[in-house]
Amino acid sequence: MSDAATQSVEAAVADEPGNPDSTVEYGGLHGSLRHETWTMRSRTRLLTILLSALPLAALQISLVWVPRVWWTIPGLWHRLSCRILGVQVTEHGKRVRNKGVLYVANHISWLDILVLGAVLKRSSFVAKAEISEWGVLGLLAKMQRTVFVNRERRLDSARQRDALHDRLTGGDSLIMFPEGTSTDGMRVGRFKSALFSVAEREEALSGKPLTIQPITLAFTEVNGMPWLRALKPWAAWLGDVELVSHVGHLLSKARLRVTIEYHPPVSLGDFEDRKALARYCENRIRLGLERANKGTWLHP
Repeated sequence: MSDAATQSVEAAVADEPGNPDSTVEYGGLHGSLRHETWTMRSRTRLLTILLSALPLAALQISLVWVPRVWWTIPGLWHRLSCRILGVQVTEHGKRVRNKGVLYVANHISWLDILVLGAVLKRSSFVAKAEISEWGVLGLLAKMQRTVFVNRERRLDSARQRDALHDRLTGGDSLIMFPEGTSTDGMRVGRFKSALFSVAEREEALSGKPLTIQPITLAFTEVNGMPWLRALKPWAAWLGDVELVSHVGHLLSKARLRVTIEYHPPVSLGDFEDRKALARYCENRIRLGLERANKGTWLHP
């Protein structure tokens, strides 16, 4: 981020009601969000989400291993959480509704989980292994049958691919963020082609092509107004920004609009190899993000 852009963000935040002293430091770009971001609205929203999770979690424990219905409770909780947070989702394009689909998307914020979990039925996330140890968040991820992968241990690669294969052949769809980390909402990071090896494994074991659908996620409006370019990074959870502070800031907003664009599905057989497949998905998602950030998809 340029110095001018950083100054614009700092000036805009300083003018926000309830945040007279706030400063911005973004994941190594400049600092961390201040605790002043925890307003009455954000505290109330978080408490409501947590209270709604308790009875649903108790029910999910008994359903998590029932193939036909395990995804019902997580999907309900994601939709309920989006409603509590004032998150409105606008969808463009045609979503593939088949079973056993691999959805790949860009990653901006923890809010991506709630949004995609709300609209993609019978789908689990593919996440880094350390998330399984994140206390309550790790527990919630396990209850949604998240597939945890360790990208540092090559010896686990075959076992992990087999786990992904078992889920796909069982009729579940998977959601993957090939960037491997979150970005600032203005760009798409380089996709890790190794994560697409599941497509190779799936075709080798089942003899059938795996349907892969690229998805673009973009934060486009706040309180009914276009989300200005200089403020785009506020939606992102980057680098050393504390999760608690970032959650408090995002929950303090009244209404957010997240735009989703579904791109045409593809399969590994459409490309020379998985690297070409990864590049294609990356480029399609990047074009979608550019359209959203220019305002092309601001309104349904």
